Amino acid sequence: MQLNPTLDPDALHERFKRHGRISIPKILDKADAETLCKSIEKEPRRNLVFFANGRHFDIDATGWRDFDEEKKRTTEEIIHAGAQKGFSYFYENIPIYDRWKAGSELSVPLKNAVAFLNSEPYLNFVRRVTGFDDIAFADAQATLYGPGHFLTLHNDAVEGKNRRAAFVVNLTKKWRQDWGGYLNFFDEEGHIEGAFMPTFNTLNMFAVPAAHSVGLVSPFAGAVRISITGWLRAGVDEDA
Repeated sequence: MQLNPTLDPDALHERFKRHGRISIPKILDKADAETLCKSIEKEPRRNLVFFANGRHFDIDATGWRDFDEEKKRTTEEIIHAGAQKGFSYFYENIPIYDRWKAGSELSVPLKNAVAFLNSEPYLNFVRRVTGFDDIAFADAQATLYGPGHFLTLHNDAVEGKNRRAAFVVNLTKKWRQDWGGYLNFFDEEGHIEGAFMPTFNTLNMFAVPAAHSVGLVSPFAGAVRISITGWLRAGVDEDA
């Protein structure tokens, strides 16, 4: 797996400086991006993550699908009640960076993806694009947003995490504008000042902190929003 060799990080840096964010198409070889997408789709060990009653929950996604309809409805009501008032989320993920660190079972494409994101060529590229010279590593998760999934307004700033920038490697093959799931950015008055559509083989990056959300995926969406997301961080990973 390697970066698109035609990309000019210095020219991209000029674009990044204007708004503190950038969308870079054709970031990987198309075949590599397609292999990654298929690997995420086929991965059986997925989690369903959500925020409810002020707590993070991380459950086996297969277990959620086995819940009866009443239990699903009740849980979703609690999740939505929290989302009405503040920060909340609801989507599937595969903690690929954590599994990679722990030496846990991980498909070859996903293992290669984490190694690539932490390779010196990639880290040097994102340092030059963002201007953050102290970026030392990239953590990552694969995410799958289906109908009804979302991530409400937040800014990614967490004390001690040394997050310099966030990134999203979009892997959804086809997406319509009215299916939702956009990466939205907000100004101080709450207006959307920019948004990135999920676009196949495109890298989105933005400086931390930045007020943003992943919009609700429409109930009539005809695909799942698939990506690899994470943060470009300085220092040493204390959890490694």
